[in-house]
Amino acid sequence: MRIVEDGDIRVSAVAGAQRPAARLLVGADAFWRQAERDIRAAKTRVYVQAMTFEADEAGAAVARALVAAGAPDRKVLVDDFTRYVISDAFVASPRYLGDRLFRQEVRDTHAMFRALQREGVGVRVTNPVGWRLDRLPFRNHKKLIVADDVAYIGGVNFSDHNFAWDDLMLRIADPAVAACLAEDFGDTFAGRPRAWAAHFPHVSLYGLDGRDNARRFSALLDEIDDARDSICVVSPYLTFPFFDALARAAARGVAVRLITPLANNKPIVRDYLLPAARKAGVEVRLMPNMIHTKGMLIDGRTLVLGSSNFDFVSYHVEAEFMAILRDEGLARQFQQEVVEPYLARTVPASAHRPKATGAFSFGALKLASWLIRVARPRHMPVVQDYR
Repeated sequence: MRIVEDGDIRVSAVAGAQRPAARLLVGADAFWRQAERDIRAAKTRVYVQAMTFEADEAGAAVARALVAAGAPDRKVLVDDFTRYVISDAFVASPRYLGDRLFRQEVRDTHAMFRALQREGVGVRVTNPVGWRLDRLPFRNHKKLIVADDVAYIGGVNFSDHNFAWDDLMLRIADPAVAACLAEDFGDTFAGRPRAWAAHFPHVSLYGLDGRDNARRFSALLDEIDDARDSICVVSPYLTFPFFDALARAAARGVAVRLITPLANNKPIVRDYLLPAARKAGVEVRLMPNMIHTKGMLIDGRTLVLGSSNFDFVSYHVEAEFMAILRDEGLARQFQQEVVEPYLARTVPASAHRPKATGAFSFGALKLASWLIRVARPRHMPVVQDYR
């Protein structure tokens, strides 16, 4: 694999390489059944990264697999978010101060990481929040597993409440792809994250470091602007500037459809989207339950997956993975195993009447977007040992 330096972008040119063996694992159970086998079978390295990693049934299973793995090189990156938010609730919230089960899960999560360290697993925390909590919005949002020459990216975090949400992971069994993602993990673990792009047959991978994401996301916005027939987006938190590009596509006659949750844990996003979509001519279908899946199928052939929710936070400040795949088999699998089953469960946008006006929700999100850009630290510690 040839690496061509272009500033802090790494472009991999692979001559004569075979198409990476990739498939979607839809649902946390399907993902974990396969990932656990890969982790336990690894002989050289196991790297695990998540934004949320909790000591409940799901997270403990990941920890047990790491301990059981025969690989001598075992490391974990977990975002500092998981020390402040457990089971989708703030650890310091007065509402949970007297909740003994909640407090026990908080203690168990700390104990789990200390136990991994005693077992020889390296554990580091990404994007430390700091005592003032002013760095809380600036997260490392990546989800990654590398087990020898197999890699996973997608949206699944390691906690029961995330496992309960509809989601997926992309499994790629390819030494070059795994090496690329392992290098990204190693860079972050060492405290020197970088933005990069790597191009393989039928797949382009992007690592976004949260500092210059707009330039990296331009590849996706170009794909949307080049769409000719249809775009189907699945996302819980779609916002500008990605929605603006979709609106432009709809204006030139592209059939744009969005599948997003009715039971959204961030309802302000839903209430912004519904009137904006109606005005732009974007069809919205609402999943009754919360979904965490993020994917975009363009013209039935190009599939975009990764950790990004296609929202302004991801666009401006979060570290992310993104894959643009030109693989008819994966596109067909996404259509058959994600889009069609989801559509069978959805209700029309008219089934929900937002409590807040679209203008209020849009204004609040625009203000939040401006604030995170203004408040983004110029120099932020990106990793520290778990303690």
